[in-house]
Amino acid sequence: MAQRTTTARWAHFVLLWLGVALVIDVSFWRHQSASGRVVIALITALAVWGIAVTTDAGHLARLRLEDPLLALAAASASLTLLRVAHLSPVLSATLVGVVGALAVRRVRGVQDYHGAPIYAGAFVGITSPLVLPHVAWLLVASVGAGALWSISREAWVGIGGKMGSMSLLAVVATSSLAHLVHQRGPGASALATHSLVGAMVVIGAVAAPLTYWLAHRRHWGAVLGSAAPTAAWSLVVALSHSYLHDHGDVLTYVWFGASFVGMTAPTRWRSPRVAIPIAGVVFSLLVVRFGPYLAGMGGTAGITALVAVFAVRGVESAVARRKVPPAT
Repeated sequence: MAQRTTTARWAHFVLLWLGVALVIDVSFWRHQSASGRVVIALITALAVWGIAVTTDAGHLARLRLEDPLLALAAASASLTLLRVAHLSPVLSATLVGVVGALAVRRVRGVQDYHGAPIYAGAFVGITSPLVLPHVAWLLVASVGAGALWSISREAWVGIGGKMGSMSLLAVVATSSLAHLVHQRGPGASALATHSLVGAMVVIGAVAAPLTYWLAHRRHWGAVLGSAAPTAAWSLVVALSHSYLHDHGDVLTYVWFGASFVGMTAPTRWRSPRVAIPIAGVVFSLLVVRFGPYLAGMGGTAGITALVAVFAVRGVESAVARRKVPPAT
């Protein structure tokens, strides 16, 4: 029985991350020019190497019932802020994240790890109405995201972007079902980023280390360390009447996703001071190349951050291997 359980867990584990690979293919590869594919191929190769050297990949765990329920509640809150209060997607998700992160510290019986399914559900809730117009589909997707997070909580622990990746997989699956019954929307437009590369690189290099410092050095925790400064940045952008406001969608999205890079645990980096800003920059460069097929779906920033983190981990591993003196 134990052998069958282990086999089943690993089978699900492989299927889950094959789903991530499929999303990467659709979002980064299919729409690229020849030169763009060279860049994506290099980053993907580094990310694959980063995954390969992550020997403590873990396994899938048993489903905890409260995780899908927390994700459902968070998605309901963030989609209300987005579609009823008309806040921006990033601000909607991060406000829910802040409230959820504070709640897990204050509410009796709630554990710190419950912040993760709350944040994952919030990502689902900010899916564009152009993708899934009907709220019922989003609620289904949020339950799926919470379930995916729950069973993968012991896999790749401490890797930034995993929450968003689970959310995106759930949204993609739900969107595919909605498409089969002709209830999927026409789709959202990809962000116009190419004229903002310089600003995006700066934001990526700042947001990732700041999140890391707050989350792990100041002990705010990963969710609050990501959500609080991102919400503050979103408010600054929304209230400004200048360059920031004119390009607010892109600039807040980049900070949002780069903060996921900074959520990565200290044990996952060999040299955090160097690796984290670089991973933030890699995230920004990947955003420029993110395709239109998955635009408007909650969790896209998470999958992009996941690729960036593993790519830089791959570089760190390769450099460390070169520094090891040959055996005599």
